[in-house]
Amino acid sequence: MSDLVFHGGQVVSSDGRLDVDLLVRDGRVVGHGERGAYSALDAEQVDCTGRLLLPGGVDTHTHLEHRVASGATQTIDDFHSGTVAAACGGTTTVVDFVRAPPGTPVDEAFHARREAAEASCVVDFGFHPIVPATAGEDDSFARLRRLSETEGVASWKFFMAYPGSMVSDAVLLQGFRAAAELGVLPMVHAENGHMVADAVAGLVAAGRTAEHEHLHGHPASSEAEAVNRAATLARHVGAPLFVVHVSAADAARQVREHRAAGARIWAETCPQYLASSYEQYEGAGLLAAGHICSPPIREAANAEALWAEVSNGTIDTIGTDHASFALRTGPGMLPQKDSGAGVFTGVPNGVPGVEERLVVMHTAGVLSGRISMERFVDLVSTAPARTFGLHPRKGTLAVGADADVVVWDPAAERVLSAAAQHSLADYSVYEQMRVTGAPAAVYSRGELVSVDGEPAPGLRRGRGTYLHRSRQP
Repeated sequence: MSDLVFHGGQVVSSDGRLDVDLLVRDGRVVGHGERGAYSALDAEQVDCTGRLLLPGGVDTHTHLEHRVASGATQTIDDFHSGTVAAACGGTTTVVDFVRAPPGTPVDEAFHARREAAEASCVVDFGFHPIVPATAGEDDSFARLRRLSETEGVASWKFFMAYPGSMVSDAVLLQGFRAAAELGVLPMVHAENGHMVADAVAGLVAAGRTAEHEHLHGHPASSEAEAVNRAATLARHVGAPLFVVHVSAADAARQVREHRAAGARIWAETCPQYLASSYEQYEGAGLLAAGHICSPPIREAANAEALWAEVSNGTIDTIGTDHASFALRTGPGMLPQKDSGAGVFTGVPNGVPGVEERLVVMHTAGVLSGRISMERFVDLVSTAPARTFGLHPRKGTLAVGADADVVVWDPAAERVLSAAAQHSLADYSVYEQMRVTGAPAAVYSRGELVSVDGEPAPGLRRGRGTYLHRSRQP
């Protein structure tokens, strides 16, 4: 691999901007120099005049090649198509999940997932194992401990909702305590499963099963209660806590209040909760099915209140929860969104979005004046890398970091559409959204992986590497 020099651009980090040229060697950033400092080197010169240089995006919440808990279907994006979409959108690292099928030990499921990802991913990747609901009764925690010690696993996920996945408070306590001892970060899907089940049963009994009714089966109060309970339990055993995909402003306020009281708690939200709304899909039938995810995309007023929690620092990271299904089931496909037409309980949960994350957040966040460019970089790259044990290798363009470089054109204009995306989903929740600012080129460890939103010529399947992550001391 030849040396690379990125010259003429402005490097943007989470804490400022530098007018320097970058020297890259063997896939790492090895120098910051004054303008022209590396012009005489025998290196490939990349002219970035008028553009910004950002660290590659880090999305710590994706579901690629993901079989749903019931086993009835699977996301349409596999490790290859999903990471191609990520690369085209400026994301050079993803952290996905490992869900062990019934009867399969979690470490065996982990190794199978890693093998599949290594054969297909085009960007670097890691995994969060999901703690089985049976963990308090079997040897799952011992197996999770070994994964953390031998495979660089630095986070475990706990579900607080959904039959077959939901863990008890006793398992939360046991798992949080074990995680704290290991320096592992516990993550929670925070919805009160009993409240959700009760709300859904009431809707079904009343005949309110249209796709958009999914929102009403997942009240904001169920999310806020679960955040409060998880934070209280974590503080009881001295564990940190990360809350994934916060959708309700009331839940974000719980995060803020527990943090103010001394909790070590972090939170993520997703672009769909900020740039889309219930009003856009209410009564929309199959299109509403395309917007079904859990927690749900809530009302526009909630989105504005959630933006305030992003702006004031309550929300730490922006992930996508990318779990893509097609609206329509085609020949040879497992059941997709239309399998639950008219009955929201039968619709597979999840929306695509790994490709649109940066452009949507830049337009809706930076250009609107809600956040600065530096805060944008922190939300989509630096903070996720730091929180999940990838920093300083990822999330920065400091000397010594991987040369995951996004050459950002702040003037580029695009109209988002399903037809233009690289996810295999046949729709987009951001259909016809006009965005300004986009990746002109994306490099992963110094290798060009995307040009002007398209895969780079010769992009090699399986070039992504598995990332061992650092645990907290």
